[in-house]
Amino acid sequence: MPKESSYPRDIGILAVIFISLIIFLALVNLYISIQLRKTFIDSQHEKIYMLSRFCGNYIHHPERDDFLKKIVESFSINRLVIIDSLGNRIYDSAILLKIPGIVFDDTRRFTRMPEPGKMIQLGDDIVYHNPQPDFYLYLFNFTGFMNIDSVFRWHMIYTTLSLILISFLGFFLIRNLFLPMRYVANLAKKYGIEMKKEDFVYMTFSEILSKIKEKEKELLELSAYIAHEFRNSLATITGLARLIEKGKKEPSEIIKECEVMESVISSLIEYSRPIKLLKSEFYLTGLLEESIQKANIPKKINIEKEYRYQGKIYADYELLLSALVNVLKNSADAIEHEGTIKLGTDREEDTITISIVDSGRGIAREELQKIFNPFYSGKKHGTGLGLAFVKKVVDIHDGKITVKSSLGKGTEFVIKIPLVS
Repeated sequence: MPKESSYPRDIGILAVIFISLIIFLALVNLYISIQLRKTFIDSQHEKIYMLSRFCGNYIHHPERDDFLKKIVESFSINRLVIIDSLGNRIYDSAILLKIPGIVFDDTRRFTRMPEPGKMIQLGDDIVYHNPQPDFYLYLFNFTGFMNIDSVFRWHMIYTTLSLILISFLGFFLIRNLFLPMRYVANLAKKYGIEMKKEDFVYMTFSEILSKIKEKEKELLELSAYIAHEFRNSLATITGLARLIEKGKKEPSEIIKECEVMESVISSLIEYSRPIKLLKSEFYLTGLLEESIQKANIPKKINIEKEYRYQGKIYADYELLLSALVNVLKNSADAIEHEGTIKLGTDREEDTITISIVDSGRGIAREELQKIFNPFYSGKKHGTGLGLAFVKKVVDIHDGKITVKSSLGKGTEFVIKIPLVS
């Protein structure tokens, strides 16, 4: 059985997809940034290696200064210095250019020298250790080699702050969208209403309003029921008291009538009290077997069992036991002479189905819509709270109960409860 879709859950899925997309884009941006940084640094390093090879080719050439000057101009180098491994200054473009104010011993700011084939960078200044021939190549204020680490660092800060800002805005918008939606969803769940995707707010609130009106009607019926029952009982007690005064009745008659009143009050309290689920894991077949025993089915009624699912269920054992006993008693009461009650179980994906079918007198079509209403009873002395309590128990387990019946053909109750409710 496919799972039913709900609008709040779909919006939640979209929100998760939205946030996941932001994270995915951030990771992609980070990966691309790292690759670009690596590519840029590799290209700049290759540029310095090529520059060093050019210098190495002309370091012992008779016209070395002229060639190196052209190299400096070609690569747009502010200042180039070459020092051999013994510390002798072989070439300094600043000396040739005669730029005033230049401190020629600024190579000393490099307190640590690189290994052969390696380079060290301090800001825009670079020193490279050329292996063959062995010399140190200094490039000062080398604008061609940008401080990519600084750029990358600022880029990461910008990306992170942007991601945090977008996530905050997304969370804020989703939260403000979910708050009213969650309220509507909880209210709809409370009244057993399925939220629709189309016009969900209008339709859901309309259905909630309808349910509230039904609750108001139920409250009025409750008040009328209590008033009626108590008026009858008080009238009976008053009449009995007068007869006792005349010696025509025993005081025990008043006690019996008070017990009737107490029974009605107990039924009302049991139905109206808040239900707290105490879930546990148990075998469904064990629950059904105990329900049959507690229902005290007469021997004239044959019990047939078809347990297609005999596994475990996670729910409130005692509440479901009371509900099933109520249904079984109703089925037994509907069979006037000999008959059959069939119990069946099945599983549809994550839902457990319990069916109870009797061969009793059946229920008229116009009464089917009322049998789960509180205080409606087809029995002469019934309170009308038995099946209402059953529906309440099923609803609190996020399940559904349906009934099919026709006069003279029996009745079928079907209870569907999530495997893990």
